[in-house]
Amino acid sequence: MKSELNIRCALNKDAAPVTGAEQAVYALVDITSGGGKVFGTMPANFGLVLDRSGSMDGEKMDNLKEAVGYVADHLSDNDLVSVTIFDDQVETVIPSQAAKNRSDIKGKVAKVIPRGGTQISDGLRAGLAEVKKGHSAGRVNRVLLLTDGQTWDDEDACLRLAEEAGKQNVAITTIGIGDEWNEKLLLQIAEKSQGNSHWIQNPIAILDAFRQEVEGMQAVAAVNLKLTARLSPGVKPVKVYSTVPMISDISAKAVNGQGVTAGLGSLDGKQGQKVLIEMRVPAHAAGTFRLGQVEITYDVPSNGAKAQSVKTDLSIMFTDDAAKAAKVNAKVMNLVEKVSAFKLQTRALTEAEAGNIAGATQKLQAAATILLDLGENELAKAAQTEIMTLKKTGVLTAAGTKKLEYGTRKLTMALTEAMK
Repeated sequence: MKSELNIRCALNKDAAPVTGAEQAVYALVDITSGGGKVFGTMPANFGLVLDRSGSMDGEKMDNLKEAVGYVADHLSDNDLVSVTIFDDQVETVIPSQAAKNRSDIKGKVAKVIPRGGTQISDGLRAGLAEVKKGHSAGRVNRVLLLTDGQTWDDEDACLRLAEEAGKQNVAITTIGIGDEWNEKLLLQIAEKSQGNSHWIQNPIAILDAFRQEVEGMQAVAAVNLKLTARLSPGVKPVKVYSTVPMISDISAKAVNGQGVTAGLGSLDGKQGQKVLIEMRVPAHAAGTFRLGQVEITYDVPSNGAKAQSVKTDLSIMFTDDAAKAAKVNAKVMNLVEKVSAFKLQTRALTEAEAGNIAGATQKLQAAATILLDLGENELAKAAQTEIMTLKKTGVLTAAGTKKLEYGTRKLTMALTEAMK
């Protein structure tokens, strides 16, 4: 039977020099739906968990209500939807139900009045409970969490909920509005559940974020994706990064001794999945060297396919020809540079939090240099601005931190055509 998914692997170079020492090699694993098509839309089980605290009053709440209306209008009658709102208390406005009651959904959400503080874990717990009611392997089970504020000392509870959601194949997309919220927390919630995360500066962009989420659910082509890389003796996995829809370092869970095993969640049939594996390859004489094999396993509930798999081998040529060894795959190296910029800004933020101004400044400057080389002038300028602020005040700005954190993570969103 023809596979519903395609897998292609490209190395940062097809040939390596014979040096007598181990070398770094990068493999980009590109996973797409067969023929680039979507194999039938899976019904959704969608839970909205929305901040209704006092700071959401005005333009934020108006745009949020409009965005919920968009969701109600664009889900199908077969989809399930729930709406949970929270401040320092929780209210289930719409219990999990078929999305066909559109006017009722919009009418009840229209009556929401901002009030109180922000307690994310209680809202997330209640929202996940609603999604659990309709949880099914045949549905795209997802939660969208939106907030504009700092939660009240319940970060650990939020992360435990996200971890459990990930184990149950419920992805959580997190959205932060403005500057006064904890980006580290929202990113970790998304990563632990194999979800996505967005930073919205202007409330008018809330609708677009909700639209992206609905379209993403409707484009899911396969679920329960798992990547396994079985590497040849002597080949050592070093780092593993999921790169679409945002860059995430998944090494801690993915690297296991001689190989790589990574759960990747669902596959968006339009944008696919891309994983970057960094390896150390042992010295080898001239000739072809097999690095290993990459396998993707997955389910396609829309046609009843379970435990399907697709495999490909990884090989590199060792050569004494310096000209051949000097050639690189520009598209793979472009991704490696983007990941490098992400790593540097992440380390810079950590250094700044620890009070190491010199270390943070050095890493931000290195990130800015890479960003300029990539043509990301706006992000490079933001890094330079934060460097000046850091030197002057000893701290980074809230807006600048978010711009760099989300900007570098989203550098790969133009990668859809990278392997073509």
